[in-house]
Amino acid sequence: MSRAAHLANRAALAGCGLLLLLLLAILLAAFLLPSSPAAAGGEPSSSGSGATASIVNGKATTIGQWPWQVALTVSSRIAPRASTSWRFFCGGSVLAPRLVITAGHCVADLNRGQIRKIEIVSGRTRLNSNRGQVARVTGLRMPVNASGKRRFRGLAGAADWDVALLTLASPLSAEPIKLAGPDEAAAWSPGQVAWTTGWGITKAFSQRVPARLQVARQVLMGNGLCHRADGVAYKSRRMICMGAPRAHASACNGDSGGPLVVETGAGYRLVGLTSYGDGACRGFVPSVDTRVSGRQIRNWVARTAMNLTGRNVVGSGGTPRPAPDWCKVPDVFRLRQSQAKARLEAAGCRLGRVRTDYYSVGQAGRIVGSRLAPGWLAPPGFKVGVWVAP
Repeated sequence: MSRAAHLANRAALAGCGLLLLLLLAILLAAFLLPSSPAAAGGEPSSSGSGATASIVNGKATTIGQWPWQVALTVSSRIAPRASTSWRFFCGGSVLAPRLVITAGHCVADLNRGQIRKIEIVSGRTRLNSNRGQVARVTGLRMPVNASGKRRFRGLAGAADWDVALLTLASPLSAEPIKLAGPDEAAAWSPGQVAWTTGWGITKAFSQRVPARLQVARQVLMGNGLCHRADGVAYKSRRMICMGAPRAHASACNGDSGGPLVVETGAGYRLVGLTSYGDGACRGFVPSVDTRVSGRQIRNWVARTAMNLTGRNVVGSGGTPRPAPDWCKVPDVFRLRQSQAKARLEAAGCRLGRVRTDYYSVGQAGRIVGSRLAPGWLAPPGFKVGVWVAP
């Protein structure tokens, strides 16, 4: 597969949010936003299902376990007969009673009037219940450069500086979460276990969101894995590479902007925001989050939050549990089966199912592909399937 084709398949996880706004604008004529947001040049490109991210193969959970999780929805005043799940388009996290953090691509193309037609839904396990709180968004802040131009950029299916802060008209009572601080680097080191939550779709190409909040266990992967997948589009200072240890769970359309958290002795810490990934929501393709724990974005969030709320939103002194032992999948391309088996076992993995790829071009019997890319962190003894040339 060519690099261009591969990057095209790395669809942005959050275009769906804007897509829903567009659909509302088309279908709810009399109640619509004054002008529908057109996909701008900075919008992450999308192929396949496109945009927002949901949790595929996650598990149902409760808001009590992740109280900072919120949903971004189109205002009920615009679509009074539409359910909350139908108006939902992105996730977010409470940083302070009147401040929510989300992915920049969820809101980057909206004008000031449209931003004020967003509502934040907090305190609900089920989106369509009447519990919790609803707060109207009053303002948007995104990182800018010295000349005042937004730093947010779409890069070949990726999104750089993909972060936004939303101010609210009324305070939320939900427990806020803090960003991982500079002295908590172990919380976002490769191999650390993290958790991602959201109400995004649970099957690729579906339009139905789950009835309940979903959670998936993830592992923070090394930067090399996503550099190989995305090339120059992956910016390690502002992006974090992750995947499910058994390659079975993934963020998908609708989860964009939602939290990626790590548990520490001082409580959970926010290390990432769901940003982009595979358009087909396949678990064996790594996902990318905005690295809010990294110095550049963390400093911007901390400074802006302090100016807006007078609160420190960065944690300190939290120590996560030691990272588990993993099998780091080695590169077995072009090896014989016996050589691949030996190399996998040396890394703590095992050779899994061997299948023949009749469309490949390569030396007969040599490995032409593996289910997991080199660098993937899997449980010890995990069976890695491979394909061989006929």
